[in-house]
Amino acid sequence: MSGIRHQKSERGKPHYARAPRALYPTSDLRSLIFAERGRESFRGFTLLELLIVIGIIAILLVLIAPAFTTIKSGTEVTTAIYGVKGLLENARAYAKANHTYVFVGFAEVDSSVDPSVSPQITTGDTPYGRVAVAVVASKDGTSQYQYATTDQGNDWTANYANGAHLIAVGKLQTYENLHFVPVDFGSWSPTAHPNSKMARYQPTGPPYILGNALSSSVTPFTWPLGSPLDSGYQYRFDRVINFDPTGIARIATSTNGDAIPHVMEIDFQPSHGTVFQPLPADFNQDVGNNAVIQLGTTSGAVRVFRP
Repeated sequence: MSGIRHQKSERGKPHYARAPRALYPTSDLRSLIFAERGRESFRGFTLLELLIVIGIIAILLVLIAPAFTTIKSGTEVTTAIYGVKGLLENARAYAKANHTYVFVGFAEVDSSVDPSVSPQITTGDTPYGRVAVAVVASKDGTSQYQYATTDQGNDWTANYANGAHLIAVGKLQTYENLHFVPVDFGSWSPTAHPNSKMARYQPTGPPYILGNALSSSVTPFTWPLGSPLDSGYQYRFDRVINFDPTGIARIATSTNGDAIPHVMEIDFQPSHGTVFQPLPADFNQDVGNNAVIQLGTTSGAVRVFRP
């Protein structure tokens, strides 16, 4: 009865005193709210917004591309430099351990030519961008040439016999985007540049700067072994550092006899394929991705100089 009386009293109240009725049931209202939020959260980008984002990405790529090129170039030079350093150290160790002569040959060739092609191109307008290094040793422990002040190396050529007296020490190594500096980087002494990482004392003359035309060796060899000096080879190595059984290093040219300088030097700079930047006359050695390897001829110490 009390429930009935309560219902009657509700009907008897004025309309402004009654509890308001919801337009929708509570469950329907929640569903509607979530549906509206869902449509907003899944709204896609407009065409204008996409074009703006693509434009920003394109600008960033243009700005950072040179930085990536520089990093790649620096990495390639670093890999090559320390690869050559290891080859020189191993060649000297092999000569001493086996009481024989070891010859480390260097050649720069046209990097636009496939590396499987024979012969690799070492002449013409663009023999640049790929440096090959090979190490061979004397089978019988002799140098196969006599020291002389003139016509040195005639006996090497006469006795070469397609490299029959030589044995390969390891595999041929090639380094891309690398260029021999044809003369040298120039003087950069510790006295003049005391705070420079490139500061060093240079060799006594051009014959001991590998890459200089005057450093052409009278002990060339070809690769693969078994090919003559004048044809049928893939690589011909005319820049050669040789180690005797005591570990002393020499570059035997046509005029230097048995000279032993205090140090030898190899100067490298990066290239982009066959293209490289000629060095200006006032070249600042503390700038760029250039590198120098110096070899102590008697100590065998190999030092790397980088800016």
